[in-house]
Amino acid sequence: MDVDALLTKIGAERPAAPTSAALAALHRAYAWTVPSEDYDIHLGVPISLRLDDIADKLIHRQRGGYCYELNGLFAALLRELGFGVTLFSAFFLDEHGTRGPDFDHLRLLVETVDGPWLADVGNGGTWIEPVPQQPGTHGDVQVHHEDDLWWTVQRHSDGRWERSWAWQATPRELADFAGRSDYHEHDPDSYFRARRFAVLPLPDRRISLLNGVFSEIVDGVRSERAVSPDEERTLLAERFGIVLDGPPGALWPHLDAVAPA
Repeated sequence: MDVDALLTKIGAERPAAPTSAALAALHRAYAWTVPSEDYDIHLGVPISLRLDDIADKLIHRQRGGYCYELNGLFAALLRELGFGVTLFSAFFLDEHGTRGPDFDHLRLLVETVDGPWLADVGNGGTWIEPVPQQPGTHGDVQVHHEDDLWWTVQRHSDGRWERSWAWQATPRELADFAGRSDYHEHDPDSYFRARRFAVLPLPDRRISLLNGVFSEIVDGVRSERAVSPDEERTLLAERFGIVLDGPPGALWPHLDAVAPA
């Protein structure tokens, strides 16, 4: 992987040591520049979890991706920079103990010289900073631990707290997520098949496209409007840095088939 090219893309410097401060700086830079998006699924472009393919897509093809791609590449970057990184299989677990499928999300445990941290740059831009792997409230994230189970609770902009992902401390490899990624890519019941989206948090706002509706949140105030397919493509390039391959006529008929949310 071309570490220098990825650091240039996200506007970050190579850290002198694998500290928690360096991790936080890299996490912010990555979250602010590499969008969460799933357009390849709707364009019929195969999703690959091979690291070289992810790096080519995100670094050279000016694209984003979903959790397996975003966190997979971030893990590789951190390892190249001297951090210890463990991949965990995350799943939904509600307050009644109902558990969702394994490998539904990829979350990272990062070892720094000053302690372990949780990192997640692939959850729709909801985490800008890494979170200490320590039970308690850390800003808008609560970390819980019971026996061999960990889970987080997220605070929304309206003040609500909601359970997020749970996981067990079993180390995984990126290839272990291929089966669930294939489900999300192809199954009609997949969240990603029902929604084409791009999300990018920025230092002063959060922007998103969801099934042809562009939204912007500034100082807690949300505005949104429906956009045409041509404007959607323009917004992807100009606001999200997402450049879709191919002529518009070959792309948008597929996207138009996805019903608005």
